[in-house]
Amino acid sequence: MRITKRLCDARGSAVVEFIVIAVGIMVPVGYLIVAVASVLGAQAAAQHAVREAGRVFVRDLTLVAGEYRARQAVDIAFADRGLVIPDDALTIECTPIRCLAPGGTVDLEFAWNMPLPWLPPALDSFVSVPIRATGTFAIDEYRPAGV
Repeated sequence: MRITKRLCDARGSAVVEFIVIAVGIMVPVGYLIVAVASVLGAQAAAQHAVREAGRVFVRDLTLVAGEYRARQAVDIAFADRGLVIPDDALTIECTPIRCLAPGGTVDLEFAWNMPLPWLPPALDSFVSVPIRATGTFAIDEYRPAGV
């Protein structure tokens, strides 16, 4: 007579193992990919926003209108990515005595702490990524008279 050990029946365990692996590994990896892509997209938007804001600012005729249009350029650059930027994220500084004087330069700095996607707003102050961009723009020597 032959004695055989009956092993446990393993049918159906592959589904359980797949679910554990999918939830335990694939979901966090998927979130990490989405978070990194969001941060890289925001950094690219910040560089684009500073470049366009500087171009708009140095071509305008007045400081008030130039600053308004520069902030609009920043808002548009981030609105393309579905992000809302606070008003104080963009800083504009002029180097000569008079801002927008021919031959001068304008320094723009964008600084914002970006919250990670899909996290509750209560965690924004604990979990955020700094997004920074700067640029220096020359003011044309041949600006229109009276500016």
